[in-house]
Amino acid sequence: MSGPSDKARFYLERAVPQLQEFKEKKMFTEHEIRTLVKKRSDFEHKVLGRGSQPVDFAKYAAWEISLEHLRQKRCQRLRIKDSTSFSGQARIFSIFDRATKKHPGDVALWMSYLECAREAKAMKKFKEVWTAAIRLHPTKSELWLYAAKWALQTEADMNGARSYMQRGTRFCTTNKELWIEYAKLEMIYLAKIAMRRRILGLDVDNKMDTDETVEGNDAEDSGEFMAFPDFDEPKDKPNTLKLGMIKGVSVESEATKDPMSTPALNGAIPMAIFDASRKQPFFCPTAAEGFFKMFASFKQVKCSTAILQHVLDCMFETFPADPCTSNCYVRQPLMGLPPTSPEFPAALGIALERLKETEAVSKDKNELAKKTKIWAEKILKVDDLDPDIKLVLGHTLRKLGA
Repeated sequence: MSGPSDKARFYLERAVPQLQEFKEKKMFTEHEIRTLVKKRSDFEHKVLGRGSQPVDFAKYAAWEISLEHLRQKRCQRLRIKDSTSFSGQARIFSIFDRATKKHPGDVALWMSYLECAREAKAMKKFKEVWTAAIRLHPTKSELWLYAAKWALQTEADMNGARSYMQRGTRFCTTNKELWIEYAKLEMIYLAKIAMRRRILGLDVDNKMDTDETVEGNDAEDSGEFMAFPDFDEPKDKPNTLKLGMIKGVSVESEATKDPMSTPALNGAIPMAIFDASRKQPFFCPTAAEGFFKMFASFKQVKCSTAILQHVLDCMFETFPADPCTSNCYVRQPLMGLPPTSPEFPAALGIALERLKETEAVSKDKNELAKKTKIWAEKILKVDDLDPDIKLVLGHTLRKLGA
């Protein structure tokens, strides 16, 4: 069996045609070529050695990626016809292939491989790598989440993103983060619909600024304004077709119905995801609080108020005396209100009344005080905050001993 040195020579010899082109087209000087050959040789001997680690392959791939970027820049500057791009990309993929075969259990390597394929816009390769990774690690939530994010942001495929999340939740029954991200995906979808209706002038009551973004996701993608083709006119129009009426159904009345009145656009899907998560092994007060905080971050979605109330009702039903439930109940009036808004002082008064109410029933007052200190200190750091609000919050914190 050949040793590491023979294997290293084999892989180095495969790059000789590329190095010859570097020299012929004067992309790199002879000294630079000797340097990069030495660097490659060091990397090859290191990854082929007996004690190689996943990080060694990652460093090798990162170096090759930086070399490929440098080559592209020099080709552009020197106006050289780019004919080695595929060989450079193939070499990077080859390194990742060898890395994942030698260390198949390292999820970070698979994630790096996926990111490399995505940045290179090698969609076929991306799907092949993701399929191989998910077969080995079906319970790793980061792989499902990455695929859903790729489907939504790269291909603008909401159905595909949903499919990845649904399949992921079937495997990851002990991971609350994936379930929260699944609900967040649906909230992002609702937020985009709300924004587009605002831009098109269909939702004049929505005061959301068009520049506002959703946490963790751009508010709009490149497909915001899309040209839709007109329907072809039917060749043979039936004589029974009357303007505004088809078989007794009023077209005008159907057209004037608000599409936002449908259950799916009023938060039915996020609430269903939350209800399904209650049956999972991971569900606990902390998980419920995570759902609540995530839903609260989507203040531009009209149905978020109803969703928050639904989550809070479930928390009172399941964990009535837990500090997480009390904290969500106290913070509910403040959700979506900037501390400098005119409505904030009245909402703060309601929140503090709720704090007094929950202190008497909470099973862990110290934990509730810690949670109260976190959101109160964030408010106190706001610029141009009303002095009276500062005074009230300061007194509250001193009273809690926080």
